[in-house]
Amino acid sequence: MTSRRRLKKEIDYVVSDLILDCFTYTSLYQKPNDDEAYKIVQETLTLRNELRDLANHPEKKGESGTVKSHYDNIAKTLLDGVDAGYGKLAKLVNPED
Repeated sequence: MTSRRRLKKEIDYVVSDLILDCFTYTSLYQKPNDDEAYKIVQETLTLRNELRDLANHPEKKGESGTVKSHYDNIAKTLLDGVDAGYGKLAKLVNPED
């Protein structure tokens, strides 16, 4: 199990990479669907805030029985959310795929 501090740093690191890629897309491509990229950024920041809140308050662990499984669920949710964000960004970059 990773520490709470390490988990929060990982959340920030992974989210910042996706946000940076979205802003790079808007800077390089200058397409009219920049609003979609900003929507991805907004969704990603909302995910980050929710996950940081869950990491800070393990007493809100919900269905997970232990703190370890609670933090594992946070990590899984992070990866799924960021993967979905990159999927949306990929569709903006290559709309014909």
